[in-house]
Amino acid sequence: MKKYSTGITPLDAQLGGGFPSGSLILLLEEPGAGADVFSFHFAVAGINNNEKVLYITTNDTKDQILQNIKLYFALENGVADRIEFVDLVSSRLLQQTDSKSDVKAFLKQMKHDPLKHVKTTIAGSDHERIILNSLAYFVLNYNTDDVVELINEMSLTAKKNDSVILLLMTKGIADNKLENTIKFMADGIIEMTINESGNEIQRVLKILKLKRVLVPKSILRYDLTDRGIRMESVMRVL
Repeated sequence: MKKYSTGITPLDAQLGGGFPSGSLILLLEEPGAGADVFSFHFAVAGINNNEKVLYITTNDTKDQILQNIKLYFALENGVADRIEFVDLVSSRLLQQTDSKSDVKAFLKQMKHDPLKHVKTTIAGSDHERIILNSLAYFVLNYNTDDVVELINEMSLTAKKNDSVILLLMTKGIADNKLENTIKFMADGIIEMTINESGNEIQRVLKILKLKRVLVPKSILRYDLTDRGIRMESVMRVL
């Protein structure tokens, strides 16, 4: 079974090398926990391993994502540009209309339906790594059945291609039933949270679920630095 490095060495050690091939991984974060930075590590690790990487962005443009990646990683010229993008932000900016105040109506009027486009792209993909940042866009603008169908499509694609799809979502965006459905459908769940301790903010990563891997009992503390995510000491759950 192939393992896909997360790009974060201490986390790979906890996972026995990384995420198993054929997996849909849900990266569930509290706002500010750094899931986007995690996704940059995962993308860069793929490019460094000469793998095909697709990054689907719903919150920032392609250029903004590339700027953020280069902020954390000292890459040679052209390396980050090997990441392929589906940029749903730029396409929406080009199709602004007076109906944009009603997002659902706006989506129906668009000739280019973002969800349909993403489903079609994923279904025909041969990428080894796919990142969707973030599912929140679809949760907020589409009905539950559409979201579940999208996740099912991603899960089937990951298994068919022996790839890994990393799905970012903010905690609390979906209602409890939908969030639990997404957790059930995912092969792995990584939770990133923020705790307050005195005058400090502590960021914590927990591995809640990962099929075909002995899930470690460790809770990993980490910081967001100018080089991305830096893991600190391992804490054991009592």
